[in-house]
Amino acid sequence: MDTLAFWLPLFLLFFSALVGAVLKRRSCDHCLKKFEGSEILIPFGNQEWTCGKLSVFAQGIEVEISGKIELNGVKVLAKVLHSTEVDKIPYFVRQAPDPDTRKGMNWKKERERLLHPPFLDRVRRSSLNSYNMLRDSFGQALKAILGSMSKDTKFGKTRDADKRLHQMQTSLTGLVPNSWEPILEKYRGKCVAIEREVNSVIISETGILEDYSNKYILLRDVHVSESVLADHLDELTVKKDRACDILYSRSHALLRYSLRLGDSRG
Repeated sequence: MDTLAFWLPLFLLFFSALVGAVLKRRSCDHCLKKFEGSEILIPFGNQEWTCGKLSVFAQGIEVEISGKIELNGVKVLAKVLHSTEVDKIPYFVRQAPDPDTRKGMNWKKERERLLHPPFLDRVRRSSLNSYNMLRDSFGQALKAILGSMSKDTKFGKTRDADKRLHQMQTSLTGLVPNSWEPILEKYRGKCVAIEREVNSVIISETGILEDYSNKYILLRDVHVSESVLADHLDELTVKKDRACDILYSRSHALLRYSLRLGDSRG
């Protein structure tokens, strides 16, 4: 029995690390993934702005800029930003397509579906929330089981055994990100206002809360308040007065107010 107690935790550790590594290579933030293939505008650094078609990867993003700039006399096709750089980006801006096009009609339907979700959408979201509520309990139970299995065994007495068990628990329970938060879930599909700091000044921007993750808050039909951002919107290929979807980094913005729909545009 001591042999089983020794080898089973080792096998689970190896298996969870293997599965976690495979999924990590394919996993992307689901809010950021919604901007995949769209033309986006992002601030990068103090004065630099980047505009182009977005491709999302597990460890970074690629912005296709179609040779608009040159480097040492050679046209640049795309700019690659790694995960540590992506984490510093305060927001991603995507403008709504022309309402007279198929994409524009789909955008409007998605907005209406967000405001008035059908029954099936509500069931799917409720199922996801139920899973996320049980997720932490599963993690604690797994930790207790592994701790009991490794107790008084050679594995349990090895150096950094507790650390390795914690890593295994994190790998197993982290395969699906825990994005459920009651306060944000309450306001999905509602008109809200976020607050963020720009040059030591707090500004508010309003829109419809579509989704969120542990890294981002996604607002639809945003009323842009930041003057610098408004001045750069013409870098996108559509009209400046078109509606915007903005993906805010949660390290730079937070949801502050709930608003009455219809009042967000002043």
